[in-house]
Amino acid sequence: MQKFCRQTRSLNAILVTILAGAVLLVMAASPCAAGQIVVASTSLTGAIAHAAGAKEVRVLTPADASHPPEYDLKPADLLKLEGADVVVYAGYERMVSRLVETSRNKQIVAVQVDTTLSPENIIAQVHKVAGALKTEREAGSWEKGFLQKLTSLKGKLAPVAGKRAVVHFHARPFAAWAGLTVVQVIPLGEMTPRVIADSIAQKPEVVVDILHAPVAKTIADNANCRYVQLINFPGVDKTASLEDIFEYNTNQLLKAFGSKQ
Repeated sequence: MQKFCRQTRSLNAILVTILAGAVLLVMAASPCAAGQIVVASTSLTGAIAHAAGAKEVRVLTPADASHPPEYDLKPADLLKLEGADVVVYAGYERMVSRLVETSRNKQIVAVQVDTTLSPENIIAQVHKVAGALKTEREAGSWEKGFLQKLTSLKGKLAPVAGKRAVVHFHARPFAAWAGLTVVQVIPLGEMTPRVIADSIAQKPEVVVDILHAPVAKTIADNANCRYVQLINFPGVDKTASLEDIFEYNTNQLLKAFGSKQ
């Protein structure tokens, strides 16, 4: 009997050792699984991180910033990096070099994403961040809900499908998804008389601008057509998520044409 008890205790000790080792291996293989704290450069990269399954997202750019990419990091902002697992950024932010350097010094994983607002790209970027966070299951669940939401919104956009549109460069992905006929893209840079004249000559039914950096109201005024400002960064009218961006932009476009939302 005593021999049996000793064998049982030995077996239990071995099992405990094996289980402890397995836990350590899981923790080592998935460093982000416990905390999943993400520092995001802007509200848009933050929305991507949320969709990817991050449990906590610390956004560096203030919510009321009129043009988020131009925000400069302040010393107090760097405190948000403490304890973070991943930094998510786009690459066009003014803060980017300092942010990436600080992340490297603190041995934080830095993930660069493409923030082009087409559904296909956004889904791909969410899964990219989820890969770093080890949250692929959460990202897959989000994707299903996101696609359902887009299907609902696309149905509402039927009244504006095919409308001739002059479109800001950064609004082009949404305009294409919404079914507008893009007859002219307003390039980045200075709004020249040639660009204005060429845009008016296309006889647009709507000019689609970007709220964060509007440049095209003159075209709409001279073309005597509708004018709408869309968003690329959540924050306006309590928008927060990727779904909110698409819903807000859908409603603004419908409102411009006097359609029901």
